[in-house]
Amino acid sequence: MKKFFPALLVAAVVFSGSAYAANDIVFVDLQEVFKRFYKTQLAQDQIRQQADDIKLEREMMEGEIKEVKEEIEVLRTDARDTTLSEEVRESKRDQLEEKLVDLQKNEQDMIDFEKLRMQQLEQQNTRMSRKLFDEIQETINDYSKEKGFFGVIDRSSQSRAGMQTVLYVNPKVDITADVLAVLNEGREETLIEDPSINVEQ
Repeated sequence: MKKFFPALLVAAVVFSGSAYAANDIVFVDLQEVFKRFYKTQLAQDQIRQQADDIKLEREMMEGEIKEVKEEIEVLRTDARDTTLSEEVRESKRDQLEEKLVDLQKNEQDMIDFEKLRMQQLEQQNTRMSRKLFDEIQETINDYSKEKGFFGVIDRSSQSRAGMQTVLYVNPKVDITADVLAVLNEGREETLIEDPSINVEQ
């Protein structure tokens, strides 16, 4: 999955009931927040449903192609059947050529369909992910200004080599749980414990 979370969010975050002090620099795991945000899970359900619809449509097209192939085999056999008159065999050959053209067209249509629909799904996935992240960042910014933190650092960010850029965070300055509490307020019962989130990050 692509990752567009910035490594550093210069903002400040406040959360009711938290023990953080003004002027602190705190940390948040944005990947965890994104994954466990209830709207991300709803978006994932929507993406999964559309992927299932694409699969169903493709299976229907495959079924039509299979029927054409079966017709082609029958026509090919008839076109070679010497018990049939030359006129009949010639007609079968003509029909066979038409079916072969139909088969090629149907196969190309299926390829084009799948390519287009997957591109559309990927674009929607990206748009939804960015919209969700914008909401998360706005929440962090709003609460951070109220709390008066000096800064908020994404502890889930990685270097180009794939290494964690933040190696240790004292739990006392980790606001991940507080961010989730604000974002998921009133929706805790709809969350699943360990969602498999594929929405692009």
